[in-house]
Amino acid sequence: MAAVPPPRTSARPSIPGALRASAVDFFYNSWRLVPANLAWGVGFVAIALLGLSAPLLGLALVPLLALPTVGLFRIAALIARGEPVSLSDGFAAWRAYLGPALAAGIAITVALVVAGWDLAAGITSDAMIGWALGTLAAWGLILVAGLALAFWPLLVDPARADRPVRERIRLAGLLVVAFPARVVALVIVLAAVFVVSFVAFAALLTISVAYSALVACRWVLPAADRLEARLAMPDRVNEGR
Repeated sequence: MAAVPPPRTSARPSIPGALRASAVDFFYNSWRLVPANLAWGVGFVAIALLGLSAPLLGLALVPLLALPTVGLFRIAALIARGEPVSLSDGFAAWRAYLGPALAAGIAITVALVVAGWDLAAGITSDAMIGWALGTLAAWGLILVAGLALAFWPLLVDPARADRPVRERIRLAGLLVVAFPARVVALVIVLAAVFVVSFVAFAALLTISVAYSALVACRWVLPAADRLEARLAMPDRVNEGR
């Protein structure tokens, strides 16, 4: 069976370029993105308030945030690909990607809880092994965040709609391995956006998650396209022999 050719793109991805393009995207698509971000924000606040009285139940419900998250990334991916887009595309993604989104939400939540627990244990320890554990946990948190930022755009990419989910997971991993410094930089930049958003909480509820999804899609999708094209080159050379 012939390999599926990667989507074509001429854009060279850069984080500053993704930040600028996403600001323009948000300006012209705010009437779609703000309601979708607000749906995420309502879910976040509801789970956070529940967690104050029932921490374990609140934690168990955190993976449900994957549904509004996948909706936001679907809208962002369609915008990044220049496809027709509407607010309904975001809500339709809740149903279309229900299984993969919830599985990803559970996996990400468990990984963050484990790494966060190890980090807390490490930084409060007086032993050298505790500090080493904390350092590994910190890198684990960055790795989980990087994989998540790579996975969500690829999951909802309209150019890869016919690909198996496992192939998109593999590509997300390859992207992190191929561009570790850039992925870490992207994680740091978007983490800074979230820190600022928590200070101006209204921004978190209406803007920040949507903007972060746009930035991730604007960088991840062209980076993945170029990586796939590079990986496909040996196969094309062999076919030409």
